This record gives sequence, C-alpha cells and structure tokens, in this order.
Amino acid sequence: MIGNNVKTKDIVEFGDYQTPEDFVDKVCLYLKNNLNINPKYILEPTFGLGNFIKGSLKAFNNVDNIFGIELNKKYYDYASDEISKLHIMDNKVVLFNENIFNFDFNKIKSKINKTDSLLVIGNPPWVTNSELTSMDSSNLPIKENFKGLSGLDAITGKGNFDIAEYIILQLLNEFKDYNCYIAMLCKNIVAKNIVRDLEKYDFTLSEIKMLCFNANDVFNVSCEACLLIMKVGGKERLICDVYDFNKPTKKIRMFGWTGGNFISDLGNYSQDIDGLCQLEWRQGIKHDCSKVMELTHSSKNEFTNGLKEKLHVEDDYIYPLLKSSDIKKYIIKDTRKYVIVTQRKVREETDSIKDKSPLLWNYLQEHSQLLDNRKSSIYKKAPRFAIFGVGDYSFKPYKVAISGFYKTPLFALVYNTIEKPIMLDDTCYFLGFDNYNHALITTLLLNSKIVQNFIKSIAFLDSKRPYTKDILMRIDLLKVVENISFKDLISIADNLKIEHNLINDDYIDFSNSLRN
Repeated sequence: MIGNNVKTKDIVEFGDYQTPEDFVDKVCLYLKNNLNINPKYILEPTFGLGNFIKGSLKAFNNVDNIFGIELNKKYYDYASDEISKLHIMDNKVVLFNENIFNFDFNKIKSKINKTDSLLVIGNPPWVTNSELTSMDSSNLPIKENFKGLSGLDAITGKGNFDIAEYIILQLLNEFKDYNCYIAMLCKNIVAKNIVRDLEKYDFTLSEIKMLCFNANDVFNVSCEACLLIMKVGGKERLICDVYDFNKPTKKIRMFGWTGGNFISDLGNYSQDIDGLCQLEWRQGIKHDCSKVMELTHSSKNEFTNGLKEKLHVEDDYIYPLLKSSDIKKYIIKDTRKYVIVTQRKVREETDSIKDKSPLLWNYLQEHSQLLDNRKSSIYKKAPRFAIFGVGDYSFKPYKVAISGFYKTPLFALVYNTIEKPIMLDDTCYFLGFDNYNHALITTLLLNSKIVQNFIKSIAFLDSKRPYTKDILMRIDLLKVVENISFKDLISIADNLKIEHNLINDDYIDFSNSLRN
C-alpha cells in the first residue's frame, strides 16, 4: 500500500512521511479561518500522494491554479490518478514529475502574477543530507556549503542539515518578490535554523509562526515538529511566535533576535550575563569507533571492549571516560568506562604507540578494518588510529562538564583521585582547570539560578543537542561573578550539598584570574 509511513528504505531516502488527509484538512482550515489566507495560486513543492493538493482544492475557493512537483514516479502517477477522479477543470492542476533541487521555477512563475496571492504548502522530506549521503542516494541537493561554514565546522556536525531546510530556503529565495505565504510541516530544528540565520539572506519575512504538533501521533515518528508559516516580504520581523497546533490562539513563547542576540524564550530572557565566556568551552574526544576504543575494566590488568573481547594491554594510553549519560550528579570522581587516547593533540603521530605499548598497538592493528573504515572525512588525512577533540585541555586534572543532550543543564565537577585525568566523549562540553578551587567555584556559579534560567532561555530544549559550544560560550563568567556575592556562592554550595573549604580570598583570586 502506498503511503503507510512504515520506515522502508524508500521512505527514509525520500524523507517520506505522507501527511494524513485529516491532518491536511486541519492545516488548510487553520490557514483559511485563522489567517484569512485564500490564495489564487497554490504550489506543493514535493507533493507525494498529493494530499495537500486535494486538501487545498477542498478548503480554498479562490484557486485558479495548483502546481505540484514530485520526483518519485510512483507517487506522481498515483496522485495524478487520484486528482483526475475529482473531475476538476482541465489544467487547473499542473503536475511536474521533476526534481525540486534542479527544477526551473520559471515554468510556474510564468503563469502567475507577483501581486496575486500565492500559497506554498506541503511537507518536505524529513531527512538530513548526511543520512542520504550514507545511503549513496541521488536524491540530494547540489553539493555546496550553503550555510557558508568554514574549516572543521563544514566537514563535521555543523555541515549537516535537513533537506527540508534547504528546500524551504530555496522556495523563500524563489518567491521573495511575490505576494506569498509559505506553510510547511517540518522539524522544529528546521524552523529554528531558518529564523536564526535570517540576517544572512536577502529575503525578508513579515510574519513567522510555529504551530507545534505531536509527530508521533501524525507520522509515527519521534521528533519535535511543527507547521511553520511565513509571510514573504514586507516589514522585516526576526521573531517567531510559537503556538500549540491544538490551541492555536494561545501563544506559548517567542524566539528570535533581540539586541543582536538569538534567544529561544524571549519572555524569560535576561541579558544580565549574556556575553562571551572568558574561558573556552571544549568538546570531548571524538573517535567514531566505540566498540574498539571504549573499554570497561574487568580486573586489575584486564579490559573488555564493545565486541565483548578480553584485552590484556598496557594502560599508558588508556584513560577513564565519562559519557553524557554519566553526568547525573554535581561531583564525579570515578567512571564506568575507559577510552584509548592515541594522541595528546590533533594530528600528532601515532607510530610511537608501537614502541611504548606494543600490546595495545597489536590490538589496534587487529581492529584496523573498523578504525580505517570510519566514515567521517576528518580521518582521511590524519595519522592512523587518530582521534579528534584532543589537546592540552583534555589532560587538565579538573573539569567542569555538561551533557549536550539532557534538557536540564547540570554542570558537574569532574576529577580523579588517581594520576590520570578523566576524559569526556564528544557529546559533552567542558572547561579545564589546573586549580581545584577555580573548578569548584565555576561549578557552583554555573549551577546558580541566574545561569540556569539564562541558559534555558537561549537554548532550544527541543533540539537533539540543546547545549552546544555556541550556547555555553555566551555565559559571561565575570558578569556572573558580579551578580553573585561570596555569601550567595556558599548558599549555592549548601543547597547542592557540595562540601568545600572555600574562603572569600578564593573567590577574589578566581575573579582576578578571569580578568587576566
């Protein structure tokens, strides 16, 4: 059966979650009744089974033409047959069996006037470019760094993007001079990214709304999703109003730009500590091969890897490891995992492992196929068995760490009672310290109410990774110190039940270290 939303390869490849007809009807009626949208022209850019085309024909009574674009020939044929059964006027619906990524929009623009009302509506693919690349899919946009990223950002996580985001931006650019509304079902992260980057683009939006809905109920997929509505042109607006789809008249929050800062919850935002952190937040170690590189300690001289193999190797390059799921308390002194740290800095040679730890070198050689086949391009020109996210900061004895994944921003003081420092994986962020008191004070400050409220107001909690380096670097620690007295600091320690021997001179010394 076509369109049952079971996750076949085709559905994953085309990001293909067909919109149920009853939900289409709700979307169209909201646009008509709540926003008074009654378009003369409609475009569905990736029409699939054509449900939005059929729904639009039912809901809107002023339509001259509906245009649709669809790459999948099976869907194109199915939708064509279904629409033909409606016995509507010849040529009122014009369908193109073409690829949206290289479609010539002049085929549509030549048939409409810029001043006539146009509605672009639909449900573009819910899949990322990285997911498609891993499948060797041909259903990809033109290979380009369309977000303008540079360096490592462009080839690691930040270079990944949702295909829906690419398509929506393509449509905004194509119809920036038209009397146009764009209404798209998409993941919340897509809406956030578009608003965040608005100042980079040469189109303007005068209205932006998000209506959040339960994607599991509608599409049987677990993610945060919304109906994103944008009015193209007019007086520029850089703020998005957020509603619940089922309660569309009650505003939940607003997010967007104010005073040069991007905020996730404008109603709860305070700029008192917004700025630039005096210390640099770092990401943990990236190795992309946990089955080989991450170990558990079986006994004094024995480790076990993720393949359930027993290892008897030297421990010179083996360090205790914390993962995101381990950061659950304010003070952490031990770990359940260990990690092989093959380098002390990026691009350092690894051949010396052979002489210093021959048993470990043999182990890496035995698993070289898994290590050599790591897909990320960062490993291509790196030394064999290389890792990333490593430097002098990784070997600091004291760290203040946070999981990038958890909704509640808990900052933990991490240190070991043995000689080797604790490492963190690449889903964590941390500050490194040589001074215990400085690390402890930082932990207390970051878990204070003022910081907790601030970070929640600028982070997007519905993102897969709410807390990133960009978010954390906005915590100006000097401004935090100015807002928290030493007496307040001690109260925080007492409330968190953290033992300490801090005196006021320690706090002054910490403050001076930030200034220097």
